[in-house]
Amino acid sequence: MRGTEEERLRAKTRNLRWMESLWDGTSTTAQEESKKEEVLALLRNLAEDSRREREVHEYVPWQPLW
Repeated sequence: MRGTEEERLRAKTRNLRWMESLWDGTSTTAQEESKKEEVLALLRNLAEDSRREREVHEYVPWQPLW
């Protein structure tokens, strides 16, 4: 009887670890989605800025003062 209880305990522990790993995977995925949305928002803003008409300044190379 003792061996059966140990096997049940091992199976229970294994199942709990498996469920924990699934939970970690879902929370990690949510964090990655959040970061992805932040990056996409930044890129959308850059794209909008690049589409706006702006005055183009002529490039003047830097010249030393001496």
